[in-house]
Amino acid sequence: MILQIINIGRLHPLLVHLPIGILVLAFLMELYFRKKASGTEYKLITFALAMAALTTVLSVGSGWLLGEDGGYDETLLFRHRWMAVGLAIGSISLYLIKKYPRSWSKTIYLPLFIAVMGLLSLTGHFGGSMTHGEDYLFNNGQIKKPVITDVDKALVFNDIVKPILDDKCVSCHNPNKIKGGLIMTNKAQLLNGGDSGSILLAEEGELPSLIHHIKLPMEDEDHMPPKGKVQLTNHEIELLEWWIGHENCFDCVAGTLDKTEKISAILNSLEEDTSTRAVIAKEVEVVPEDWLASININGPVVTKLAAKNPLLIVNLSGIKDLGKSNLKALKKHAENIVELNLANSNFSDTISSYLTSFKNLTKLQLQNTAITDKSMETLSNLKHLESLNIYGTEITDKGLEKLTALSGLKTLYPWNSKISKEALDGYSSKHPAVTVVSLDEDLFTPSSLEPPSIIADTDFFTDSIEVTLDYFFKGVDIYYTLDGSEPDTTSTKYNKPIVLNNSAQIKAVSHKPGWDLSTVKTVSFKKSNILPSSITLNNKPNDKYKGNGGNTLIDLKRGTINFVDGNWIGYEGSNFAATLKLKKEELISTVSVGAFSSPEKWIFFPTGFKVWVSQDGNNFRLVHTEKLKAERPNSDTKFQFFDLNIPPTKSNFVKVEVMSQLKNPSWHPNPGGKSWLFVDEIVLN
Repeated sequence: MILQIINIGRLHPLLVHLPIGILVLAFLMELYFRKKASGTEYKLITFALAMAALTTVLSVGSGWLLGEDGGYDETLLFRHRWMAVGLAIGSISLYLIKKYPRSWSKTIYLPLFIAVMGLLSLTGHFGGSMTHGEDYLFNNGQIKKPVITDVDKALVFNDIVKPILDDKCVSCHNPNKIKGGLIMTNKAQLLNGGDSGSILLAEEGELPSLIHHIKLPMEDEDHMPPKGKVQLTNHEIELLEWWIGHENCFDCVAGTLDKTEKISAILNSLEEDTSTRAVIAKEVEVVPEDWLASININGPVVTKLAAKNPLLIVNLSGIKDLGKSNLKALKKHAENIVELNLANSNFSDTISSYLTSFKNLTKLQLQNTAITDKSMETLSNLKHLESLNIYGTEITDKGLEKLTALSGLKTLYPWNSKISKEALDGYSSKHPAVTVVSLDEDLFTPSSLEPPSIIADTDFFTDSIEVTLDYFFKGVDIYYTLDGSEPDTTSTKYNKPIVLNNSAQIKAVSHKPGWDLSTVKTVSFKKSNILPSSITLNNKPNDKYKGNGGNTLIDLKRGTINFVDGNWIGYEGSNFAATLKLKKEELISTVSVGAFSSPEKWIFFPTGFKVWVSQDGNNFRLVHTEKLKAERPNSDTKFQFFDLNIPPTKSNFVKVEVMSQLKNPSWHPNPGGKSWLFVDEIVLN
């Protein structure tokens, strides 16, 4: 009998919604048909009131029995019960007055109906307060969670544990609804525990009650939260166990507690990115893939900041025929673009007005362009701009003054512009939050030099070749090596042109006293004595990057940074192989493959090679296999010859297979996307 009573009581959440909907509908019908009621409308309203009265009585009865289970605030329960009784009496009265009208019926009917609707609201309010907390009907139901920007400084209980309990446990364990005699809204109540004792302490070899109930099978009646409610995630459970394992410390800071690698990862995931880009990402929609494909049809120009991030990076650097159409094409999704690289292009004042469309830019690169002070006016509305590079431009002191409107600016690169030292000093003093980066030693602290230029008429030769090393800045020394080792100030100092009689890889660095050594510039020069008569590609390159077919690989012409110059062949998401036919039998000891890497354009160096030889072009013998490590995170554009040393072999045919990375690595802004493999030359020696 007790079980039957409990089961009937538990029907209350289902039954309680019926009178609410029916009474509201009946009230609206009464108002709508009041001045034009007919017999049909009268019967409809009467029937609705009869159903409302019946369901209200059933709801009150089931709710009364449910309240006997205990665990509810006595004051709220008392108010809710007797409000509900009043609502039932009112609903029955409305039905009787409508069904059996009297001379006084019209006088009290509508006021009574309005009073019943008021009772309905108050009854619902008190019911919601018991199950979901005070003022449930008047709040937005959202729990305000603390924002964690540095998890090591977060309070373990207040910032990490309490939000979990508030979200998953407090709805059933609060001062208004005390299931199991347990309240979980504050430290004192958690320590008090419930009817079964402490929920945080446990005997040796046993789980604390809190964790025990959470880990029970879903079908178990004691599983918490109850079946049907949102359950704790595995990460949340692990965080609770970690907290309890440190003696459920209420005042500890996360950074002071021991952590496993897994807990550290979970804690780090709680950190919220409050950077400018993170804020922008929440405000914009994801760009359609078909739009990205249309923009990148002639090569990757627009890339995603990350796989599931709506923000974009645009690279138009080095384009010498840049026009309004290039920027107009980006305008549709300009709000998603946070980085725009126009460096070394023909960008100028005539099209700079289009920059106003890119209101969410955080990084803008304008170095080595023809812009003047006029273009600086267009930047004033870029309130999110944090990094601006105007290196090598005609910007003057007047243009620098216009940058004061950029309140979010953090880094400025003004070196080699027309801005005076005095103006920069004044700007730095007025804007201490902006880091002004310069290579001029008279203005700022030393910085890294650019690598030197390595200049020659060609990358290939049959007899000898002369190579010149140069640097655009006076007073800089250049050091180089020819043996593949990394150069430094103990290497050979450059004084005159280098004459090469054999294949060599020149590595060079720039150096100036008091400055950091530059990065290494590497260029390979190939002596080619074995010229193939023909070449066959085993698989076709992408139509956009097919060059002159296989002949592109044996024409002794290196490709440039402009990978649509016709000197590269490109493969998207695939390896490639080529078979070279020699003019005569040759003794071969080295096979060199020229490749290109520019990760921001989704282009990567090969990951491996295989070389076969044959006398008849049909029966090939594998003579060399080589695997390379995948590239580390970088955004550099670079060229390299990969020299494959094989056992000296006489042959008429050579087959070379070049392995691609196939997909962008996890560190790439668009991980998992199909990567490109670009090859420009195969040289035999």
